[in-house]
Amino acid sequence: MKNSTQVISRKNYFGHLKQTFQLLGRGFKQHTFIYITGIIIPLLLYFIFIGYPIFETIVLSFEEWNGLDMLRTPVGFENYRELVQDPIFSLSLINNLKWAIFTLLFPVVLGLLLAVFLNSGNVYFPSSFRVIIFIPVTMSLVTVGVMWRFLLAPTFGGFNLTLQKIGLGSLVQDWLGNPDIVLYTLIVIFGWAYTGMALMLFHAGIIEIPEELFDAAKIEGANGWQTFINVTFPLLKPVSIVVVMLTIINSIKAFDLVMVMTSGGPFNSTSVLGYFMYKATFWDYRYGYGAAISIVILVFSSIFAAIYLKRVSGEAMYVS
Repeated sequence: MKNSTQVISRKNYFGHLKQTFQLLGRGFKQHTFIYITGIIIPLLLYFIFIGYPIFETIVLSFEEWNGLDMLRTPVGFENYRELVQDPIFSLSLINNLKWAIFTLLFPVVLGLLLAVFLNSGNVYFPSSFRVIIFIPVTMSLVTVGVMWRFLLAPTFGGFNLTLQKIGLGSLVQDWLGNPDIVLYTLIVIFGWAYTGMALMLFHAGIIEIPEELFDAAKIEGANGWQTFINVTFPLLKPVSIVVVMLTIINSIKAFDLVMVMTSGGPFNSTSVLGYFMYKATFWDYRYGYGAAISIVILVFSSIFAAIYLKRVSGEAMYVS
């Protein structure tokens, strides 16, 4: 009896599977152009430009290769073992964590406050205000790094000269040569370049809040701070999740500013995972070791991306 039931269930399963393939075949015949241009070609391009390079990087991370010879020597997990014991890797990882934390405290919070100020009605030229804050976002980080490297030059830099002119000469120092502050200098510059993005996202979120809620808060006698805490900030939660996750992911990939402004120095004090990978690969000609570092970056980015997508999808379901 049991065997006959299993046979019937198998027949039903294969019957449904056959019907599914028949429906897919009919749909493909009827909508060939859509299937090819909308599914097959995008998947093919994804595999060529993203899927295959990731797969090749994973394979290379278990090998040793100098990038010049044809010989690639399998080494198993040796690259990853060395990575765990490498003090520069630990320092780069800590620097990335600091970068993520302080970036959240600076451009995200500042962007939120500027967005609230922009929507308060106290800004005379709001369009010009948005453009001025957003201009650094349109610039590449390489351009930003070159510009700020000249501004922060210890002898002729405009920043130190300005401090001296306004009577703050005691604050003058080598902003890019002091190992104790250089990382935070880069973080502030990154925040300056990213604040405009946070501002625009928060501004768009505030615009979507019904005006009736602010009117109700005024009727209840709430001041500006109470309105922000009880009305504005809770309703900006979906936007806040997007801004925070994008900021964290961008901070993990921090490379441009470090490369242009400090090259990881002084004494590796500004080395981050992206620059550490670049140096190991193209300076030390250790492509397998660099591939292992890139896989670590991919894992961290994927974790934050998964959290981001989960939270965003949860917020979308909640809103719907």
